[in-house]
Amino acid sequence: MRISTRTTAFLLVLTWILPAVALAQGKGRLVGKVTDQQGNAIQGVVVTVTSPDIASFRDVETTDKRGTFTVDFRDVNVNYHFRMEKPGYDPLEFQQMWRLEGTEHFEWKMQPATKTAVGGLAPTSTSSEPAAAAFNAGVAAFKAKDYATAEAKFQEAVQNDPKLVPGWTSLAAVQVINGHNKEAVESAGKAMALGAMDEAVLTARWQAYKNLKDEAKAAEALKDLEKATHNTEEARKIHNDAVALLNSGNNAGAFAKFQEALNLDPTLQASQIGLATAALKIGKNAEAATAAETVLKADPENQQALRIRYNACLALGDKDRLFDSLVGLAAVEPAVAAKGMLALAFESYDANDRAKAKTRFLKVLETDPNQPLAHYYLALVLVNEGATAEAVPHLERFIELAPKSAEAATARDMLKALKK
Repeated sequence: MRISTRTTAFLLVLTWILPAVALAQGKGRLVGKVTDQQGNAIQGVVVTVTSPDIASFRDVETTDKRGTFTVDFRDVNVNYHFRMEKPGYDPLEFQQMWRLEGTEHFEWKMQPATKTAVGGLAPTSTSSEPAAAAFNAGVAAFKAKDYATAEAKFQEAVQNDPKLVPGWTSLAAVQVINGHNKEAVESAGKAMALGAMDEAVLTARWQAYKNLKDEAKAAEALKDLEKATHNTEEARKIHNDAVALLNSGNNAGAFAKFQEALNLDPTLQASQIGLATAALKIGKNAEAATAAETVLKADPENQQALRIRYNACLALGDKDRLFDSLVGLAAVEPAVAAKGMLALAFESYDANDRAKAKTRFLKVLETDPNQPLAHYYLALVLVNEGATAEAVPHLERFIELAPKSAEAATARDMLKALKK
């Protein structure tokens, strides 16, 4: 029985059997966590999310005992406004541009209550009324994209209250926008000296150093940012630029952009999938397989990664790695995986590598216990090893599954001989 030719031809067909990989997930999901200053989860925080860009959007969630909540966004690349409230804590209020299709995780810390919030934004210290009024005017100007006025008002706020952490953070952010990078570094430093280590202030500090082309300090600031949050706004922007390039057919450009995003945030799973997809399209099959395997280490059931790894390993021609990818693929494509695994098992058998053939036939039967030829050839291997008692049930099962096959008569004769 000549199986090698049939095996090779079948493997070439497998690439076309698998469904195409879908990169974009179609919407955004935020999985948030709220803790106190010691990192303990806060249950019962009411989180209200609206959007100045989508008047009809409003979502109200309450944190569970783990301090977590989930918000689904129907649109990306728009602004969302968050307000977090619970008696005994100062409310948090901020605005964020959500750019990424897919799921992102963030964590926020709430301060014990100080005084009644002014205009819905509570200072971290006992601010004067002029400081609070200036700060709120800065927020309004920032929302209106009047960044010059926003900078002036935030500057006024911190002059009136030098311990106003939100004032320093907001000032640093708007100074970066206005190109006042040296001043932004100073403002971010003031906020950090007062205990602020959130994404907003660390991002402003990193961007300012980057704009100043101070590579050493930018690298140090980036490390601080990565410690605070794995999912930076810059990485999300670059990711979406990469998605746009991929959708336009610029696969090489997309590959480079996904790599750039991953350099900022190595844990960004969507970019690993994007990198693997682009790599496959430009023939960087080893990179595609490695990226897919990186995803599977964290998410073993990721269907996109399972399919990409299979296609990449098939293109690489590494039969051992291909077989392992088929074992993983069995979870989502059991019929395809079982046929591919059987073909590679036949190939090992034809090459007289009986040990590898045995292992592979056993794996086929784990995926499809009713594969008759796997039972038959596994029995032949076992007989060759002298394990006749183990071979008998496989021969019996083969005859039961395929009583009229070409090998059935031989199997019956073998069975009789083994039972004597």
